[in-house]
Amino acid sequence: MGVINVTTYRVGTNRSRNNSNAHRYFLSLEGSAESGPANRAVIYFWPIKPADTVGYISGSLLVGMLDDSDFAGWYDIIRSENPIKVSYVENSDPAENRVFHIGVGTTDEGVGEGPADTSV
Repeated sequence: MGVINVTTYRVGTNRSRNNSNAHRYFLSLEGSAESGPANRAVIYFWPIKPADTVGYISGSLLVGMLDDSDFAGWYDIIRSENPIKVSYVENSDPAENRVFHIGVGTTDEGVGEGPADTSV
């Protein structure tokens, strides 16, 4: 399992004229490796996920391939929380370069640290 401590990010969107199933959104994340080989990540969000995995490792880069429906949740966490960690689980067989789990989240936070609940 690897963990990236995220310190900066970029967000973007694009469309392909030739491929309507190309990724629509991306998050580029930079930081430091708490564990594992990756210290940065590019997460692509696709209308139709292109593979039977959620990503792969290329040197120190984690490349994620997630569904479009995951983008809003990831972006909301990244733009509103601090500190952020991206975790990933690689295949145990080094000959097969696949990542089977990618997650994003915070470290432990104190109770009541989020925005005020004005719904009550």
